[in-house]
Amino acid sequence: MYNFQTFLQELSLNSSIPFMLTWMDGKVIYEKEDSSSDKDLVETIIELGRQKATLIVDKRYEMCTPLLKYYIENKYSELFSIRDQVLSDVLEGKPFLEERVERHFPFLLKGFNLMVISVEGSKYEALNIIRQMYTEDDIASLIFEETIVLIGDFEDTKEHAESIREAIISNLYCRCYISYSDIKYELKDILEGYKSAKDSIIIGKRFGIKDEIYDFSNMDFEKIVYNISDSLKYEFIKRFKGKFENFDNEMLNTVEQFIKSDLNISDAAKKLYIHRNTLIYRLDKIYKDTGYDIRSFKDATIFRIAFLMWKEEL
Repeated sequence: MYNFQTFLQELSLNSSIPFMLTWMDGKVIYEKEDSSSDKDLVETIIELGRQKATLIVDKRYEMCTPLLKYYIENKYSELFSIRDQVLSDVLEGKPFLEERVERHFPFLLKGFNLMVISVEGSKYEALNIIRQMYTEDDIASLIFEETIVLIGDFEDTKEHAESIREAIISNLYCRCYISYSDIKYELKDILEGYKSAKDSIIIGKRFGIKDEIYDFSNMDFEKIVYNISDSLKYEFIKRFKGKFENFDNEMLNTVEQFIKSDLNISDAAKKLYIHRNTLIYRLDKIYKDTGYDIRSFKDATIFRIAFLMWKEEL
């Protein structure tokens, strides 16, 4: 597929001007082998979409930089605006020509994974970080409805989500929420997948789910609780609010980890870094204080519903 790298290579070849193009953090976008061989270099700031980059040429070609700048900026805008529009049309459920999709995103016709990223900082800077991480032709990313959508064929989607979140947090110092799934989608299902992923971020934030990375194909329970009627929520919160407010952070963490461990005492104790008997003591205390033994599936289900509702109110 014809891409930005190919264009830069052809531009350097056809103009006989060796040049280097880098992002502002120094990461190389393109470099002709002999573009930085001399020390007498000239740098020019150019705009690539909403991000800045540096065009570096030998001083002998300084007079040519305005023309290079014009060609590079326009080609970048042309390539990415067309691709983004094609993908936006698909995500919006608009009628689209399969030939257009095949031309720009042939991998979409083979099945793909979907990720939605929400940041509390600049989504444009976050998108730039993601695009620097994924330069392959078979991965697409864009800003859509105030979120970043990432589509590709990922072997371990959760691992990619964790890497992306870490990169964004370490560079932008902001909260980052990611919804992902290991489900392989077909093109006709992309809108449904996107809505499910976006809803999972909203629900994850409302319920204060830890780690801020959500497997949206495994959040059915949270979605059911989220859609319970307001009157029933009020009833649950009224009954449990005082009990939960009396728990300290240690006990709240115990409840969350025990439920997350599928009521398995040994697994939960390991994850909490406490002795099995210590966990049993805490579970007995919860039963004494609330009247619910969360080692029982029925009690644990009611308790978990109430716990999520209470967290939603915080």
